[in-house]
Amino acid sequence: MASAQVGAVPRTAAQHDRRARIIEAATALLAERDYDRIQIRHVAEAAGVALDTLYRYFPSKEQLYAHVLLDWSEGFPAASRRRPSAVDATDEARLRATLHRAVRAYERRPTFYRLITALEAVQDPATVEVYRQFAQGFEGTMLESLADTDDDDAKIIALAASALLHARLGAWTQGRSSLAEVLADLDAFVTVVFSTPRAQASPRYRAR
Repeated sequence: MASAQVGAVPRTAAQHDRRARIIEAATALLAERDYDRIQIRHVAEAAGVALDTLYRYFPSKEQLYAHVLLDWSEGFPAASRRRPSAVDATDEARLRATLHRAVRAYERRPTFYRLITALEAVQDPATVEVYRQFAQGFEGTMLESLADTDDDDAKIIALAASALLHARLGAWTQGRSSLAEVLADLDAFVTVVFSTPRAQASPRYRAR
């Protein structure tokens, strides 16, 4: 069962370096094999630290890999912002591009998506909090792409897009759908969203 403890916060340069090595080693192992095939001692050996040292920073495997997922995802918003604005000139184009980039990221790292499904079943509060930060970060990236959309609408669109992306990638990892089909479904969603009038001026809608 996952520990409810929170890992130690590094305070010195050496401690920061040690924690970073652990994250880096865990990330490298996940790139090679699925989460359930990784043992925590393998991470400690790859990072060159004692097992007790690893557990001081990450009291459980679940917490460690929640941090791996969060660390890996932090470059995604920056990559999105580097794209030329002339290419993604509308919210529709920007949302479509954001979803495509997410699919391509998981295409390159399918084990990272399967990690998501594993962490969703974890109930340890510390792990849940790190996973929440990961999920909110991606939703925030989608909200950035909806800069010209009403705020209330943008939140719902981002939530719906996240749910659809999650469902379709799940089908892909299980071999029930191809990546081409995933992208086609996401494109169809974006097209429907931006071709359907939304009641942005409705008092009932605003009251929610």
